[in-house]
Amino acid sequence: MVAVDAVVGFSWDRLPHAGEANGLYYAMGYCGHGVQMATYMGRAVAEMMDGRPEANPLRGLGFPKVPVPFYNGTAWFLPFGGAYYQAKDKLR
Repeated sequence: MVAVDAVVGFSWDRLPHAGEANGLYYAMGYCGHGVQMATYMGRAVAEMMDGRPEANPLRGLGFPKVPVPFYNGTAWFLPFGGAYYQAKDKLR
């Protein structure tokens, strides 16, 4: 028997999200219901792209703010993460 690790992504509010931002159409955050929701939302987003925004049942549903401690809107911590992985690569 082969062990398989499954990775399931969840949105912060556990709701699917679909829409358009700056010309990019998206549908994501199915929270464990990917096969069914991806099929349904794929069709809805295709209809949105065809000029029918009412086809998206999730329109107007915004993304919630994620409460992250010590985060002020700038990614000040990324250089520390980069340095960590750079050091880790050199130790291989």
